[in-house]
Amino acid sequence: MTWDPLAWAGTTGIPAGTPNTVPPPPPMPDGGVIAIEREAWLARVQPTAAIGTIELELRAAGWTLGPLPEDSERTPVVSAIATDQSSLAGSGVGFAARRYDESSNGLRLRVRPLPAAQAGCAVLLPDFDRGLEALRRLAQRNHLPAEAIVLDRSAIDLWLAAAEIADSTASLLRPQDALLLMIGTGAAGTAAEAMARTAATLTDLGAETLGQDVAQAWAATRDRVVAAAPTLLGAGWDFERREARRTWSEPVIDPRQEGSWVGLEATGADAHSVLLRARRLSAAS
Repeated sequence: MTWDPLAWAGTTGIPAGTPNTVPPPPPMPDGGVIAIEREAWLARVQPTAAIGTIELELRAAGWTLGPLPEDSERTPVVSAIATDQSSLAGSGVGFAARRYDESSNGLRLRVRPLPAAQAGCAVLLPDFDRGLEALRRLAQRNHLPAEAIVLDRSAIDLWLAAAEIADSTASLLRPQDALLLMIGTGAAGTAAEAMARTAATLTDLGAETLGQDVAQAWAATRDRVVAAAPTLLGAGWDFERREARRTWSEPVIDPRQEGSWVGLEATGADAHSVLLRARRLSAAS
């Protein structure tokens, strides 16, 4: 990772507080996949195994869990189910929906074959409210791709900085813009076309398609923001993530506080609700 989160924190105007000692992460548990039931699209796994470990083993066999929680590298499957963790940008409900059953022989999760192809699309919208409306429309018309996330302007700046393409994209952005990032999967040769058709349904909201490059850069580097929290804490910044699911009819409550930087994200959309996530940077005490 060449992105420097401390340099980014300095650009927000939030002063650092008291540096904190960050304990080393616990050791990763060994392998987690017990068996794959191919005809049933199920995998029996060790409940205490890390999601990231399981996903790597599944991919080696041609399968996947689909979009993963953002801290999946070390999160045990049983914890993700108990807390119903949402995917970083996965459309629909949380991780608990992937549980099929469990017994003394392990826990069975729903899996799917690895897609033949995937494509990304970045769509610029005039503001966060219209970004939410775009997600709602796609969800209720059953047009959501596998992953979809809307970022407000602050969150855009953070993610683009982490992807190291902020300078090349900044000229395209206006002060209130929101960015809809989508990743779709499908048969070879059709995934990109499907993404283009999806983006075209949003033009009446003022949507402008930026193409694949921004979305692909985000998808390739999105873990950098999540992994930055210990580094920031060690230098005197708290970098918290707070999230709550709300129905489409409920108003958005602005979580900004004096002396903090906040980036808003909307993801995990379905026909009834959306997951609102706030990343908050403040001085550590």
